[in-house]
Amino acid sequence: MIDLTPKLFIAPTIALAIVGVCYVYNLQKTISKLLFGKFMVAMLGIGFAVNFVWETSHAPLYQGHRYTINSISILTLASVADAIMLILLYSIVSLILKDPYWVRRLSVPRILCVVLVGGTGAVVSEVLHIQAGDWTYATTMPIIPVANVGISPVLQFMILPLLAYWVSYILLKGKSDSNLTS
Repeated sequence: MIDLTPKLFIAPTIALAIVGVCYVYNLQKTISKLLFGKFMVAMLGIGFAVNFVWETSHAPLYQGHRYTINSISILTLASVADAIMLILLYSIVSLILKDPYWVRRLSVPRILCVVLVGGTGAVVSEVLHIQAGDWTYATTMPIIPVANVGISPVLQFMILPLLAYWVSYILLKGKSDSNLTS
């Protein structure tokens, strides 16, 4: 199990700052500021929930994991960081596409973009954390051969962002007369 160190908070803090800047930028492009805020909060909440389920489910794939209060606390913090990264990914795609509600027109290229960027980000993150000694995989973790990282955390960021974006969109669709258009 990992120990909480200040360095573990660097990437999420930077991501949160970038998300803040993107939020302000995207907010200017929306008709309903309140609805956009609710959309972002929904993505954050759903992102946390699905990541917490994933984190607790795949935790035994990491060496030394035990379901204790300490490990649940760490999994909770990891899920918060995952949710922030999920919002960062959404925000970056929003900037690229110049559309704060790009998920309303989900297409194969957009899905592939999120899957590739999410998967690549997860690979880079896993490599850095493993090299830093933040965690070690158990022998049960399936490994991606070339990258030498676990498949579970990579799949997590290839699947869960799209799920959180889509569910958030569906929950708020129709909540405004503009139907989430900008």
